[in-house]
Amino acid sequence: MKTIEIKSAWNGNSNCEACSIRSSALFAELNEEDFSKIHSPIDDLSFEAYSSIYAQGDTAQDLYTLREGYIKLLHVNPDGSSRIIRVVMPGNLFGMEALLGERYEHSAVALTNVHLCKIPKSIISSLGEESPRLHRQIVKKWGEALSQSESWFSEINTGRIEVRLARFLLKLAKQSGSFAIAPLFKREDMGLMMDVKFETISRALASMADQGLISKITRLSVQIPNIDTLRNFSEKGI
Repeated sequence: MKTIEIKSAWNGNSNCEACSIRSSALFAELNEEDFSKIHSPIDDLSFEAYSSIYAQGDTAQDLYTLREGYIKLLHVNPDGSSRIIRVVMPGNLFGMEALLGERYEHSAVALTNVHLCKIPKSIISSLGEESPRLHRQIVKKWGEALSQSESWFSEINTGRIEVRLARFLLKLAKQSGSFAIAPLFKREDMGLMMDVKFETISRALASMADQGLISKITRLSVQIPNIDTLRNFSEKGI
């Protein structure tokens, strides 16, 4: 664990030139006067895949900014069933319910190796009261998180499974030369995301490969030969 003074990171000191704090949408509008009011450090943390960041019901003391990797937000219902409500991607803020209540409403678990910043909610609470710039960004990021959760449910939980998988891959795909690469996670996790059995995920991936929509399927990633073709498939479902 590395401790970072936010003002030092903002100024490019302490080897923090690439720190996401400097480019984070949450802090991007802040100025020197804002940062002079911050007296608590943040923690720069790394977790291995499948590690728990926090658990549902834990005391909520911090918010998090994801720098690298992917995290699942998992909610366990009273009957013991569970559902992945969102995949956190690099640049996203999560754990924001810490600003409203005393407990986290879901569990955050690393899907891959991750690198993140842990921000004490006391920083956000105190600075948010004094800085309208930060308050605006908090409201904006909260709206983005709600929108992501809503689109997550609507896009990957409706339609036949191949179309839902196409939408899922398009959300995560990154261009790499003439093709794109999208991460894959444990088939059980992907099944929880789409409310299907993991065997259904495996069959759907094989079917999409047979159609030429994806290729080079591994345990951790899949290649997309033509992202426009996959997007067309996701929109038309044919």
